[in-house]
Amino acid sequence: MASSTHFAADFWMTNPGTTAKGSRKEFVDPDDIPWTDWLMPGTRFRLLYANLVTGSFSLILQVDPGVQATPHWHMGNVQAYILDGGFHYHDDDPGRAGTFTCEVAGAVHQPFAPDGTTMLAFIEGPIAGYLPDGALAVVADARLHYYMARDNGATALTQVVDYATDPSQHMHDPAVV
Repeated sequence: MASSTHFAADFWMTNPGTTAKGSRKEFVDPDDIPWTDWLMPGTRFRLLYANLVTGSFSLILQVDPGVQATPHWHMGNVQAYILDGGFHYHDDDPGRAGTFTCEVAGAVHQPFAPDGTTMLAFIEGPIAGYLPDGALAVVADARLHYYMARDNGATALTQVVDYATDPSQHMHDPAVV
C-alpha cells in the first residue's frame, strides 16, 4: 500500500503534465469587458465567469446612487466584496468599500445603495426577483446572465464552463443555435 501511495506522489511531483491553454485568456482586465444593463434600472454588470453546468457565476455589479433593489430571494449563497461606495439592508449595519458579506441561500431582502456601489460578487445559484405585488418576475441564473451579456457583445473575455467548452463549436452563438 505504501508503495502505491509513494508512486502516486512521485507521479504528481515529477510528471503532472500541464493543461493546454487553447484560445482562452488566463488573465482578464475587467475594464476591457463592456458593462451590460442588469435587471433593475440604474444597475449594470460585467460578467467575469459563468459556469453553465453548476449555475455559479461571478460578476462586477455597479449600482447607481439611490437605487434600492426590488425584493429578491437568494436560492444560493452570494459572496460580495465592496469595491467602492456601499449598501445596506438595515441602517445600523452599513456595508462600505473594503467590506465583505455573504448573502446566504434562502435570504430575502431589499438592499439600498444611497451613494451607489460597485462590488465583486460570486453567485452560487439563481436569484428570484419579485414585483411590487409579490409575483415572481424573474429567476436570474448563470445562463440568463450569460445570454444578457452575450446579446450585449460582452462575453469575449468571460470564462465560460459548459458541457461542451470548445469555442469553435459556437454553441452559444444565437446565429447558430
